[in-house]
Amino acid sequence: MAVEVMEVQPVNGFHPYVGSQSKIRSKGSGINHGAALARLMRPWVFSSIVYASHAMGEVIDKVKRSRDSLAPMLITGETGTGKELIARAIHAVSPRQGREFIPFNCGGAAPELIASELFGYRRGAFTGADKDYKGVIREAEGGTLLLDEIGELPLVAQPKLLRFLQEGEICPLGEARPIKVNVRVIAATNRDLEADFRAGRFRSDLFERLNKLRLHIPPLRERRKDIPLLIGHFLQRHAQEASKQGVRLSAEAWNALLSYDWPRNVRELENALYRLVAFAENYEEIGRARVLEEIGVCAPLPAAAIVEGRIVIDLHLPYRDRERELERLSIINALNETGGNIRQAAARLEMCRNGLKNKIKRFGIEMGKLD
Repeated sequence: MAVEVMEVQPVNGFHPYVGSQSKIRSKGSGINHGAALARLMRPWVFSSIVYASHAMGEVIDKVKRSRDSLAPMLITGETGTGKELIARAIHAVSPRQGREFIPFNCGGAAPELIASELFGYRRGAFTGADKDYKGVIREAEGGTLLLDEIGELPLVAQPKLLRFLQEGEICPLGEARPIKVNVRVIAATNRDLEADFRAGRFRSDLFERLNKLRLHIPPLRERRKDIPLLIGHFLQRHAQEASKQGVRLSAEAWNALLSYDWPRNVRELENALYRLVAFAENYEEIGRARVLEEIGVCAPLPAAAIVEGRIVIDLHLPYRDRERELERLSIINALNETGGNIRQAAARLEMCRNGLKNKIKRFGIEMGKLD
């Protein structure tokens, strides 16, 4: 398994991971920081999406491979993972890129109004309808409609949406005949729609229609290699927007941001950087205490972790603690990779079974809670 040591230092104004694929390198080892950045980070930008992780690389690859499809697509993922950003990227590389992209939040309208918001109505169709209203579907004619939070769509509106997806036509309230429309639909949700239709909250036929193409956006904690790039990206962008000069993060502040799990994902990370920059003075170095206050963390953050197959260790740890964490995480990784099989894990670690059992006991590793 490769080992990477986190050493947070600026390289041309940017703070990368610095490390080695084969052995620990510490400060003063003569490592070429610029070369390490190019080799280890491999940053990519695709339609305003900044990423370096393999997980996001797979998402972008699927976006590129489906660029010519006009079938509905379902984007799933936790809140704040960037589902709308991915939907915009899908539109931007599609044949409809020159036409409208319209996002519509299915949870943002009253249930009794959502059908008229989507499909429109004729003047006089109901009290207060003093003029024709096209609805968001016709507004997106020739382009792409994002139905965000599709799991919040009321059951009463779901049959009309299903007909639109099947037949490419809608029937606005008060209209005598259906109207043909040409719109590509992308739906997004943070809910488990399969569980919803089993519970009777979502039509199974509508789910199957939307699920023709599916794209899952992994949470930020599962693509930690993206975190330093996103920190640098948001720090620079918000500093420019706020006309703040020379605002930077201390090494300890970087480590705090890198170690946090970001339960609300990229949106939470961006908002944290926005506030840190907004309240900073020109040329201020933002410290760890300010970061912990901003993200609401009181307990100590982990100084060592397994990140995408690498052991990442904070160089501020004492040498003996670093050595202990390297051994402990190596054992956890071997057990994870072998499904908890002690014999196979011991073979990978080149040690005897009894020796591994003793170390599991000494490190307090709980076999039922392996990550």
